[in-house]
Amino acid sequence: MPSPAATSRHAALALVLASLAVPSIARAGSPEDSQWATEIEGPKDGLAISNGELVDECAWPTTVAVTAGGGLLCSGTLIHPELVVFAAHCLQGEKTIRFAEYAYSGGQEVPVSFCMVYPDYSAATDQPIDWAFCRLAEPVTDIPITPPLHGPCETTALYLGAEVVAVGFGYTLTDDPGPKTWGFSEILGVNIDQNVAALGGAGNASICPGDSGGPMFVQLPDGTWRTAGIASTVSGSCGGAGTYSLLNGAIPWLEENSGLDLTPCTNANGDWEPTPNCTGFNAAPANEGSGTWANWCSGTPAGGDDSLCGVAWTDFDDNLPPSVAITSPAWGDIFPEGSSIDILVDAIKDPDGPAIKEVRLEIDDAEISTDGVDPWGFEGETFPTAGVYTLVAVAEDWGGNVVESAPVAIGIGDVTVPEEPEDTGDESSESDSGSGSEGSESDSAGSTEGDGGSGSDSGSGSDSGSGDEVGGESDGTGDDPGLDEDAGCGCSSERGPGDLGWAALLGLGLVVLRRRRD
Repeated sequence: MPSPAATSRHAALALVLASLAVPSIARAGSPEDSQWATEIEGPKDGLAISNGELVDECAWPTTVAVTAGGGLLCSGTLIHPELVVFAAHCLQGEKTIRFAEYAYSGGQEVPVSFCMVYPDYSAATDQPIDWAFCRLAEPVTDIPITPPLHGPCETTALYLGAEVVAVGFGYTLTDDPGPKTWGFSEILGVNIDQNVAALGGAGNASICPGDSGGPMFVQLPDGTWRTAGIASTVSGSCGGAGTYSLLNGAIPWLEENSGLDLTPCTNANGDWEPTPNCTGFNAAPANEGSGTWANWCSGTPAGGDDSLCGVAWTDFDDNLPPSVAITSPAWGDIFPEGSSIDILVDAIKDPDGPAIKEVRLEIDDAEISTDGVDPWGFEGETFPTAGVYTLVAVAEDWGGNVVESAPVAIGIGDVTVPEEPEDTGDESSESDSGSGSEGSESDSAGSTEGDGGSGSDSGSGSDSGSGDEVGGESDGTGDDPGLDEDAGCGCSSERGPGDLGWAALLGLGLVVLRRRRD
């Protein structure tokens, strides 16, 4: 049972959160709106995370315990081999990530590189942005991940009455936290635009303290699972209607600040652009485990249909290269010595060509940095001395096509940048793809900026202390114009966050085709 203090805190905010979490989001979706109105297979009698059905060994292996000093317990989910997501209000102290059936022992403990909390999160009513993550110090590659539900196609799986699964390490109606439990539930309300969903009610599974940050799982028609949301708050006491922050809206911030591509089947806007990594996802039947933690749950089924929402990545025409252009800075821009410069790149796949794998930045013919996450750009580029520098962006797609942008010359310090050469309309192209296709000319679509907000260090986050946050409970225990041949470039850069917009819950081309790399 929850402690008397916890029960009191939950009761105090029950009416407030009931009005915020459920009625305000119960607008979108019905089975008729979804192409995937299916029922999850598995036993369902008496299941509820709030009254404790223990998971089988190695079942739901991507649900992890997130603990910190002082007994803080939350739950989280492995959505990428190097990334665990959980709730912002859990970010207190250094985190321990454990893959196991019990939060405090057994299984496998994985070291953490760093953690971040979404900077605009401040209170229990911020359910739409209750996001935090830890990037792992080493990738977990032995178990299939449960990636985020992302994009307009996949999110049709969320509709009123849709069957979902809740998993966590929190309290049950009868037991203290620590063991991993799970249960079937259904969606009571969902608003994709405002990034919230609620589940539970009428004897269905719901969440309790300690389940914060844990996943809402949905199963897609190909049998694989997706992480739809992060457990945020509960209305009333343990087992009331639970509100989840959807991962769909968190992707720009998560990718910008982790530096990882978390959506191998879609681009940053959610459009279907599968890569070779759009497979290998958890496909185990509900609450069925394989292997043991000693062998990292060996044999856990994995799958994924990369044509689920469109053309499979192997069916794109790899003779159609992408386009790429530097959109900022512009040719002739001059910056004071010591400036830190953000370089924005617009890289666009051909509609019938493969997805873009990465974008690289070259300065004075030297490769400086690589960006593997859309939107493309390089933040904080520095230049060692005054002079004229030439920037080129290079885009490579999953078909092996490599193209480079028109050069952009900029000045650092008291220098004069030569005038930009006139565009004669002549383009050079070179390819060993065997297709004989020519390089293509493309107008840039304009600046593409990151959507992510800046994060904070793991030590700066704090638990809001609100009883309605379902975590944070203690268990008590050469020829470039104007360049000097010898100038070189001791430049450096890092990926840069921008601003992720969000709605409050109440407010409800010039291209040169180069030879492929081997």
